[in-house]
Amino acid sequence: MMTQRVKKGWLLAIGLTVSIVAQAQNVETTASKPTFYTYLSLILALLALIGLVLLWWQSRLGWEKINSQGRSASSGSANVVQELSNRVSSLERDNKALINDVKVLKEQLGQLKQAARTDNRQPAAPAPNPQQPAAVPRPVPTQQAVRPSEPAPQRTTMPAPTQVQRSAPVNTPPAKLYARTADVPGGFSVASLVETPNRPMVFVITPTGAGQATFRVTDDPEAQRLALSDPYSYLSDACNYQSRPEVNSRIHMVADGKLQLQGEKWHIVEKAEISFYA
Repeated sequence: MMTQRVKKGWLLAIGLTVSIVAQAQNVETTASKPTFYTYLSLILALLALIGLVLLWWQSRLGWEKINSQGRSASSGSANVVQELSNRVSSLERDNKALINDVKVLKEQLGQLKQAARTDNRQPAAPAPNPQQPAAVPRPVPTQQAVRPSEPAPQRTTMPAPTQVQRSAPVNTPPAKLYARTADVPGGFSVASLVETPNRPMVFVITPTGAGQATFRVTDDPEAQRLALSDPYSYLSDACNYQSRPEVNSRIHMVADGKLQLQGEKWHIVEKAEISFYA
């Protein structure tokens, strides 16, 4: 490629020379008046000069590129040589280590052979004679100690405890029970009744027999004022009125009511008859 560029450069130089010579001849022949060919030859000479300069510049760049490639190739070859030398040195070290290991193994093998020889030279222990019977020890008779028989323990009989017959407690109903209001529909619940009131109670219940009782409104003024403060809640479910209740009046018993025990409830069989007076 560089040879072709050199050839082109020589051709341009020859063309430039020819154009300059022709220009000189034209100047000599037509010194008085320049013609078209005179200008054409000048233009061609300038173009040839420019081409020659460009060719010189390209050739210079090409030589620089070739030199740089040569330097890189030389540096790359140096690196390859260095790497190969490193590998060779590592292989030599591995070879030396392998040789040392082989030597150690040979020494250990020699020691094992020598130990085997010494073991073979030691005499073996004499084997026992099968014809001579072994002495059998005679058993020594032992006297068994006879334990004296122990007397059988005597059993003592304990007297049976006397059973004391206890009579079952008799559930006696309380003399009086107190209720604040008829808390269940149609009667009084057993759980709401108390024997000793700790607050004003409106009704007094008196048991009369098995599952039978009578009830009436108490004579306590404080309990009556409580009942008259809300007659509908305290009195209407258990009493029949013979007169109209008033706030500041007193309650008068006309007839006691009757109750019957039904499970956990004292059911009102007959309502109490009451009246009111000032």
